[in-house]
Amino acid sequence: MPTEPRTPPPSPTEQPADASTPAPHVPQARAAQSAGKARRLRTEAEKLEAFCVVVRAASSAADHAAFAEVSRAASKALQAKFGGGTITSVFAWLTSSAGKDALDSVLAGEVELTGSLSVEQIVEAVALAQKAELLRATQGQDQG
Repeated sequence: MPTEPRTPPPSPTEQPADASTPAPHVPQARAAQSAGKARRLRTEAEKLEAFCVVVRAASSAADHAAFAEVSRAASKALQAKFGGGTITSVFAWLTSSAGKDALDSVLAGEVELTGSLSVEQIVEAVALAQKAELLRATQGQDQG
């Protein structure tokens, strides 16, 4: 009967492979994760920019009729670019943690703006949205 050669048992210094040992494909996984993060940051920055354009247009409306026109135009543009939205949802998103995270990513240089607004204009628009949301919240409490 032929016998197969035996392999010696592992020495105490050799560690068996387990789930915590990184696989050789980890750099590819990290690259894919980095690419995914870059896409997410780019999408959030585009949303931030577009929403800030809406805020700036709404805040410059001279009267209710002009504001209503901005609102209609914004709804159409938001539908085309993001699948929907209103001025109210724009202000709410900009003041949410998602909006803050998007602004922080821009301010940290993790993602660059590609639209027509400068970083300063984005910061000003976010501040306007925050003021408007605070006003809306306090008016809602006064009426409730």
